Amino acid sequence: MTTYSPVSKNYHPDLIVEEVKNGWRIVRLNRPKSLHALDESIVTALLEVFQDFHADDNVKAIWLDSTTPKAFCAGGDVRKLRQLVINDEASAANKFFEQEYALDLLLHNYAKPVLVWGEGYVMGGGLGLFMAAPFRLVTPYSRLAMPEINIGLYPDVGATRFLADRGAVGLFTGLTGSIMTAAGAYGIGWATHICDAQRDNVLDKVVNIHWDHYPAGDFRAIDDTLNSMHRPVGPGPLQNSLDVIQSVCRGVNFEHDYEAIVGLSDARSDWLRQASENLQKGSPATAALTWLLWQWGKKIHSWNEVFELETQISEWKIRHADFVEGVRARLVDKDLAPDWEKGADMSLKGILGANPPVISNQSWNELLKHYGVIS
Repeated sequence: MTTYSPVSKNYHPDLIVEEVKNGWRIVRLNRPKSLHALDESIVTALLEVFQDFHADDNVKAIWLDSTTPKAFCAGGDVRKLRQLVINDEASAANKFFEQEYALDLLLHNYAKPVLVWGEGYVMGGGLGLFMAAPFRLVTPYSRLAMPEINIGLYPDVGATRFLADRGAVGLFTGLTGSIMTAAGAYGIGWATHICDAQRDNVLDKVVNIHWDHYPAGDFRAIDDTLNSMHRPVGPGPLQNSLDVIQSVCRGVNFEHDYEAIVGLSDARSDWLRQASENLQKGSPATAALTWLLWQWGKKIHSWNEVFELETQISEWKIRHADFVEGVRARLVDKDLAPDWEKGADMSLKGILGANPPVISNQSWNELLKHYGVIS
């Protein structure tokens, strides 16, 4: 088997960074108790790792995973973020988002191949990292989602664009936080490969690539190797629900889409009924914001623009009462009974009009005017 040796630099106590032969490096999240949740210290360390590797000519490719099969990364450490907001340290919470988005942006523009082994839970900030890599591997045990509707945040980490890129399916998954299996993730292009082999066997195969056999380059070498191990699986609940998703998510009128999804409470599919319940019990402000960001993201903005916008939206959203309350209900007290901020009605203006997310982005503010949130 392949031997690994630690790199000389100690980046973070919860990161394992190792050197492998053939120019490979392994980066491993090691926070099993929190399902490898991200906080400012670890995203800052990851940013440094990937900046160093980008500038190092000895590094050809990077494998990113975690130390446990239960999760690659279940998201950002929102409990810690909530406490910062409560302690009136919102600037420290903003710093987390700035560092996290800088890391995601770096990976979206990265010149070297990055493979993410997305086994187990890949959610929120973990899905942001995953989606920023060109090679995104899932297993039959992977579960992917942007579940921010449940905690009063919103689908960020680039989801403003990667949900919009998936049309109605992206809007549906953003509004409902629905969990996707490997089949669904591969079906909509979130995952590039499904591997049913053991992680170490896949890793061993890619680490032993003979680069000189591939005149078309390193990306092609990795793609060909992963294609040989790709194992398609049968359709999952998402594929079986595509017609329904297209019919309920028209993306023309927020109230129509909201009511149509809530109306799936008597659907035959457990997955669709769960989606309906998630939206019905979720934060109305998150739903409204998600719908508007999907509209903005459809205009194919650059990743730089996306993360600039999300930085400002996040600053607004963590100060919104639903964030502190949503994290309390789901992750702190765990009573699952959040007292969401009530709007005048279930229109975009009714939900967001009293406290609109006006920021310094002209195209965003024009969108708010277009949909009557502001005048």
